[in-house]
Amino acid sequence: MKIFVYIITIFLIVNNLFSNEIKEEQVKVAYVYNFLKNISWQNEQKIDKYRLMIVSKNDTLNNMFLMLASRKQLKDKNLEVLIYDETKKYKNIQAIYIDESFIEIYEKLFFEYDKENTLFISDEYEDKKQVMINLLKNDTKINFEINKANILNRSLEISPNLILLGGTEIDVANLYKTSQYALKEQKDTINSLNQKIETKNLELTSKIKAIEEQKNMIANQTKNIKDYENKLNIQTKSLEEQKRQLNEIYKNIESQKEKLSNAILEVKDKENVVQELISLQQEKQQEFENAKQTLEFLNSQIEEQKNNLLLKEVVIADQKNIIATLVVLFMIIVILGLNGIRQNRLLKNLSQTDSLSSLYNRRFMLNKLEEEISKYKRYKIPFSILLIDIDFFKKINDSYGHDKGDFVIKQISNLMQNNIRNTDICARWGGEEFLILAPNSDLKAALTLANNLKELIEKTNFDIKDCVTVSIGISTFNENLNQENLLKLADDALYKAKEKGRNKIEFM
Repeated sequence: MKIFVYIITIFLIVNNLFSNEIKEEQVKVAYVYNFLKNISWQNEQKIDKYRLMIVSKNDTLNNMFLMLASRKQLKDKNLEVLIYDETKKYKNIQAIYIDESFIEIYEKLFFEYDKENTLFISDEYEDKKQVMINLLKNDTKINFEINKANILNRSLEISPNLILLGGTEIDVANLYKTSQYALKEQKDTINSLNQKIETKNLELTSKIKAIEEQKNMIANQTKNIKDYENKLNIQTKSLEEQKRQLNEIYKNIESQKEKLSNAILEVKDKENVVQELISLQQEKQQEFENAKQTLEFLNSQIEEQKNNLLLKEVVIADQKNIIATLVVLFMIIVILGLNGIRQNRLLKNLSQTDSLSSLYNRRFMLNKLEEEISKYKRYKIPFSILLIDIDFFKKINDSYGHDKGDFVIKQISNLMQNNIRNTDICARWGGEEFLILAPNSDLKAALTLANNLKELIEKTNFDIKDCVTVSIGISTFNENLNQENLLKLADDALYKAKEKGRNKIEFM
């Protein structure tokens, strides 16, 4: 039924829109649409659609505006019509139409949207100072008037075509003069009222004095009433205390009655328990007789088992000798297995580590580099390598002997091993060269590590007169490199550091 009513309503609206007789609502809708076409807003190019809010109780007019929005566009953009609901808040409104049915909230909405460049279109609004565009009905004809000052104050631009539609401009100067005269009259009225207020104040003062005297009398009477109330309260408290004591006595009586009832129930329960115990004793006596017969039978069985056990003991003794032999053989196998595991582990360590520095060797590091490259290709986790060379190492060997040179290598190996992360891997690359693999490290992190190691080695005392320093070359892996290119870049960076005078850090 509701759907049928809606269909009939829509049909009537459409019929009215296209009928030959032009109604008042149609004229107003047409006027509003033309006003919007001849007004320009700030930053109009950023407006995605124009929003027109209709404040009216005229359902026919509201429906016509909705039909207009569904059929027409405004300046090649969509026109959205919102029907006013006082429970909601609206933002980004370009224009508001208020007809005479809601004229009492015009001023409220006018100042509410004061900071937004919103165009106000009123219908028969009398206060011309707040009008922007106002519709007027003269007999059967509808005209409009424009207050340019208010429109320009909202940062809106007016097309000359708007005047050609048949509107008239409001004389702002006359409005100002009229408001000044009204203010003067209001001022005179206020002065007259002030004189009357003074007279009333004198009258009120005398009345207040009389009221104060009455208040004092009432205060004395109130005090007497309070004294009487205090006496009544004392008596009431005494009665309450007596009532409380009577309630406690009553509760004690009820408690004693309940205890007595519980005691009677307990006696009955105990009588039942005694009867059950007597029955249970009789059953146990019968069970004892049966158990006695069973025990005699079991004794005869035990004698037979004793004889069988003597035979089994001989067999068990032979089995124990066999088990002892097997245990000895198992222990020999375990010892040989453990020795083999230890030798395999020792061989593995020898194949992975450098004997002088106790660091990993070149072959182990190459395998680790391949693993890290595979991780990068799969997870894109960055990593860097540091190629480290001891400066003037030949001079150390020539001046202090190979033993001191070996000592320097061991000391630097220990320093590096103790000052890198647990995830970093340090290897002796060859002679006086070392390679550090720093997983999950970009160039910045690798430079920080290199600076720390360089400064630490430079400050360390190696029990020789000369200061021991290192040169470091850094390269960071990316998708355009392979293992060979990565090592070549680090080697080139190291060569560059040595060319710049050694004790330097360079990267490629």
